[in-house]
Amino acid sequence: MPLVENTDAPCCAKQEDRIEVEETTGRFEAALAQLPDKTAGIFRMNRFEKKSYRQIHQELGIALPTVDYHMMKALAHLRTVFADCA
Repeated sequence: MPLVENTDAPCCAKQEDRIEVEETTGRFEAALAQLPDKTAGIFRMNRFEKKSYRQIHQELGIALPTVDYHMMKALAHLRTVFADCA
């Protein structure tokens, strides 16, 4: 394709991007729903509410290693679910 000035460069359609985001979001939410409630809740507190492990430990009254365990469990599950996307 020859270089022609004053034309738009080809790009991915915005509709395709939106569909991909919706599919990924749905897949992510489904993956979280597969986790035990406590594990998913701790993941959401850390990643969405931006709470530290220490804040979660204090708020829920659980040991820090327990928070770490649930986070590792959630992240491992998500890594498995999304492994084929890489």
